[in-house]
Amino acid sequence: MNIYKSKEFSFQIFFKGLQLYLTLTAIALAAFLVSLDGLIINVAIPTISGDLGVPEDVGTWLITVFSATSTLFVPVSGFLSLKIGDIKLFILGTIIFQLGSLGCAISSEFSPLLLFRMVQGAGAGLLVPVSLTLIINNFSPEKKSVAIGFWSFFVMVGPAMGPMVGGWFSAINWKWMFYLNLPIGFFSLAVVLVLLGEKKVETYAVRADPIGMTLLFVFVCSLQMAFNRWNIDDWFNSSFIVSLFIAAGISFILFIVWESFHPFPFIEISRFLKRSFIFPALTTALGMSIIFSSLVLDALWTQKVLGYTPFWAGLALAPVGIFPLIMYPIMGRFVNLIDLRLWVIISFLLYALTFYWLSQINLYTPFVRLALPRLIQGIGFAIFTVPNSIYVVKGVKPERLTATISLFSFIRMLFVGFSVAIAVTLWMFREAHYQSIIMNRTHATSANFQACLASLKTIARGEIQCFSIANSILESQAWTRALADIYYLYFFLFISLAALVLCYESPKKL
Repeated sequence: MNIYKSKEFSFQIFFKGLQLYLTLTAIALAAFLVSLDGLIINVAIPTISGDLGVPEDVGTWLITVFSATSTLFVPVSGFLSLKIGDIKLFILGTIIFQLGSLGCAISSEFSPLLLFRMVQGAGAGLLVPVSLTLIINNFSPEKKSVAIGFWSFFVMVGPAMGPMVGGWFSAINWKWMFYLNLPIGFFSLAVVLVLLGEKKVETYAVRADPIGMTLLFVFVCSLQMAFNRWNIDDWFNSSFIVSLFIAAGISFILFIVWESFHPFPFIEISRFLKRSFIFPALTTALGMSIIFSSLVLDALWTQKVLGYTPFWAGLALAPVGIFPLIMYPIMGRFVNLIDLRLWVIISFLLYALTFYWLSQINLYTPFVRLALPRLIQGIGFAIFTVPNSIYVVKGVKPERLTATISLFSFIRMLFVGFSVAIAVTLWMFREAHYQSIIMNRTHATSANFQACLASLKTIARGEIQCFSIANSILESQAWTRALADIYYLYFFLFISLAALVLCYESPKKL
C-alpha cells in the first residue's frame, strides 16, 4: 500500500512540475513573439512597400506605430493588472496581439495594415511586463532566478532572430511573418487558460488617470515620430520636426508635474528616487539600446556593403542567442553566489571588449569574424539581465509588482525605440564625414587613385563602368569606417556603464 502511495505521490510531483514548466514555456513564448515582432518587419519594409504600392519612407510607419503603441501600453498594464488581475491581463494582451497579427496577415492595403500593426503593438505592450510578473508569482523563491533567466532568453533571442526570420519570410511571402504568431500565440493562450484560468487573483479598486495617459501618449508619439522622420524631413530645418520636439518637451514637463501631485498616478514618479530601481533600470535601458541598435546596424551594413541576403545577415547575428540558452539555467542557480553588481560589471566589460573587436571591421571581414563576437556577447547578455531584473523586483510588494515591472519595461522599450533611429542617424553622419575625406584624397593627381583606376579598367567595360565601380568601393569604405567608429563609441559607453554599476545600492540593503 505504501508503494502505491509513494508512486502516486511521485506522479503528483512530476505532474505539478510539468504544469509549472509548461506554464513557463507558454508565457516565455508570448514574450518571444513580442520581442520578435519588434524587428522582424524591418528588413521586409522594401518588400511590403512595393507589394502595397507605397513609398519606403511611408512603409517605415509600420515600425513607428508598433514601437510607439507598444511603449505606451507598457505602463497601462500596471493599471490594468490592479484592476482585472495579472492572469486576465495576460489573456487580454494575447487576444489583442493575436487579433492584430491576423489583421496584418489578411490586409491587402496599407491603411488597414497600419491600423492592425497598431493593435498588435497595444497587445505587445500589455504582454511584456505581465509575462514576467506571472513567472515571478508562480515560481518558488529558489526557482525564481532560473525562471527569470528562461524568460530573459526568449526576450533576447527574438530581436536576434528578427532580421533572419524576416528576411526568410519576405523572400517567400511577407504575410507569413504575421501568420507565424497565430499558432504560437494560441498555444500560450490555451495553456494559461487551462492551467491558470481558475486561479484566484486579488484585484484593487483603482481609478484611471486619463490626463496622465494622454500626456504620456503625446510625449511618446511625438518623440518617436520625430526620431523616425528627421532623416526624411530634413532634420531641424523642418517645422514639422521642430513642432514634434516642442510637443514632446511640453507634454513631458506637464506629465511630470501632473503625476507628482495626482493621488493615483499613472506612473510612480517616486520610484525614480530609489537607487535599487533607477540605476539598474538605467543601465539595462542603455545597455539594451546599444546592443539592439548594433544588431540593426550590423544587419544593414552586411546587406548594404557586403552583399549579404537578409537571411545571412540575420544568421551572422544569431549566435548571440546560443550562450544565453545554455547559461540562463546556470545563472539562475549561481547568481546569488557573488555580489549581483559584480555580474553586471563583468558583463559590461565583456561587451566593451567585443565592441572594440568589432570596431576593427573592414571590407574583407569574413562571416566567422562577424559571428564570433556576437557569440561571446551572448555570455554578457546572460549575466547582466538576470541580476538587474532581481534588483528591480526585490522587496516590491505583490500588488505593486506589475506596476514596477511595467515602469522598468517602459524605460527599456523607450530607450531601445529611440536608440535605433539615433544610431542610424549617427552612422549616416559619419559616412558623410568619411565620404568627404575619401573624395578629397581621390583626386586626379593621386597616384594611388590612378593605380586603382588602372586596375579597374582591366575588368570594367568602358570608363563609365570603371568610375561606377570605383565610386561603389569608396562608398562601401565610408560606410564601413563609419560603422567602425560607432562600435568604438560603444566600447567606451560600456566601460562607462560598468562604472555606473558602482552606484547601485548594496544587495545587502535590498
